[in-house]
Amino acid sequence: MSQSTRTVLVTGCSSGIGRATALLLATHGFRVLAGVRCLEKGAELSSLGLSTLEPLLLDVTCEEDVANAVEHVNATSPAGLYGLVNNAGVGLPAAVELSTLDQVRQLLEVNTIAPLRMIQFFLPQLRSARGRVINMSSMNGTMALPMVGAYSASKFALEALSDTLRVELRPWQVSVSIIRPGQVRTSIFDKARDTLNQSCDDIPAELKSGYDVMYARAGEFNDRGSRSNTSPERVANTVLRALQARRPRTHYTVGMDARGMQLAKSIVPQRVIDRVLARTMDMLKPVNGQAEDERL
Repeated sequence: MSQSTRTVLVTGCSSGIGRATALLLATHGFRVLAGVRCLEKGAELSSLGLSTLEPLLLDVTCEEDVANAVEHVNATSPAGLYGLVNNAGVGLPAAVELSTLDQVRQLLEVNTIAPLRMIQFFLPQLRSARGRVINMSSMNGTMALPMVGAYSASKFALEALSDTLRVELRPWQVSVSIIRPGQVRTSIFDKARDTLNQSCDDIPAELKSGYDVMYARAGEFNDRGSRSNTSPERVANTVLRALQARRPRTHYTVGMDARGMQLAKSIVPQRVIDRVLARTMDMLKPVNGQAEDERL
């Protein structure tokens, strides 16, 4: 199959990494179906005038939308689907204790269940093209950090599914790759800032002495992330490499912060990591006059 006839479906293309990926692939000869959730974002992509880029209304949490997307691929891409890039995702900056179960369910639905749904629905088309699945994970998919525990859980689960699928789909030569970006300069930090500001007001009075500091530090790190040196285009280039490589890697790490976390995870004892994280988040000092347990 020549590259000019290869169809790639990318989810979450309204902004950020998804949008950058769709544009890059379209300018490198792929036929790109760019999943967006609203007509306005689709119109914005159409106005760019790229003949190889087609916006596709797609809410990855809606089974009907996914089924319609499958029909569209069947009708317009008889050679099958060469690439499925599961990029759509959401965050939840909050302490685990203060995250509602409904919030966690929604996070898992978007970040974990939806990619699995997309893979299951599109596997016939991927098999036809001996295609590739690329799942957008995160540095938090290998190391869970304070204030993003639920998000990390969703990405840990996505990594587990990806590693298993890579072996199970081997007989059909469908590859599965994971991309782990660090902090990427996107609008996700604006959304996270708003969420953190709103959540601060909901901290129970009896817990404020402990959680106020954590939320304040999370806000500082969020602002730092919004100025990250890693751009969406850099992650998009990694997706392109995974699609063009003769033998795609199982995992790609993007950004110095992500590489640093990967190295720390491999050589530093977990208790040391815990203490460093607690110090970084200003969480070493016990609350309410309690003495610190030296074993921690």
